[in-house]
Amino acid sequence: MSDELYTVKWLNENYPVHFEVLYKSMYKRLYILARNFLMDEELADDVIQDVFMGLWNKGKNMPGDIPLERYLFTSVRNLCVDHHRKLNIVDKYQKHLVESEAFVYFPYEEKETEREIKVKKLLSELPDMQRQVLELSVMEGLKYKEVAERLNIAEGTVHTHIKRAYKYIKTHLLFLLLFLYVIFK
Repeated sequence: MSDELYTVKWLNENYPVHFEVLYKSMYKRLYILARNFLMDEELADDVIQDVFMGLWNKGKNMPGDIPLERYLFTSVRNLCVDHHRKLNIVDKYQKHLVESEAFVYFPYEEKETEREIKVKKLLSELPDMQRQVLELSVMEGLKYKEVAERLNIAEGTVHTHIKRAYKYIKTHLLFLLLFLYVIFK
């Protein structure tokens, strides 16, 4: 459908019915945009639901000439960008949190070679791409953009691999990330 048809004025003519028509006609396209941007199906669905809930809550109070198709695509894009900004902040402080927790769990008298063995074992348990991304990001100190360029993957994919690697590490041996950073730095 065209922007001229899907306007707030059109939506307000028969709000529940037109909202459902809009949802059914736009959901798939919006979902594909969000999924490709975020590289996560569940998160993409959550973003779409948030956008439509926002429209449902404020649509009646919006100016009538706003083209809803453009509004929805812009809203989805903005929520995806916000999510990536939050990831950058979380990733930046995640390392520091894990490093500080490492001091609590590792006994000081443990030999360095034992630590190295644990670190290497944990790294070997990660899927190849997660391991590569983690090594480039944490051990070599590359930025996500640089990791993405080196591995020829999307920057969002780097975020996803880092997030999954941290989750794995936290659930298995949270304290070892420090040594990924310190030993191999």
